[in-house]
Amino acid sequence: MRPLLLIPLIGLAACATAPSPGSATLTGTATYLQRIALPPDSRLVVTISDVSLADAPSTTIAETETATEGRQVPLPFSLTYDPARIEPRRTYAVSARILDGQGQLAWITDTRNPLPPPGQSIELRLVQVRR
Repeated sequence: MRPLLLIPLIGLAACATAPSPGSATLTGTATYLQRIALPPDSRLVVTISDVSLADAPSTTIAETETATEGRQVPLPFSLTYDPARIEPRRTYAVSARILDGQGQLAWITDTRNPLPPPGQSIELRLVQVRR
């Protein structure tokens, strides 16, 4: 009788990790051209922002932060967002940054990367931050 009780629990666990209905997922990679290894405790942060207003701060639509765990570029990412928050008349950008183990900015995108249509991936190129 106990195995039958596990079936509903397995179904609930699957629902907890799946994107919510009506959500979209942006996938892509973050990379840079220099042949410099990332510290193993680095973190990749990818953000979708509304950048429509030139004289106002951008509004974050969605953001994800992932530990690199020793992996090197290109770093894959997946970011789930609510497409209902994307208004056709506004401008949206995708940006990325890599933080070192102390939380200091090490790499960042320095160009505007338009949010691609749902289902299309993106490659984000980062540049090194000079300290």
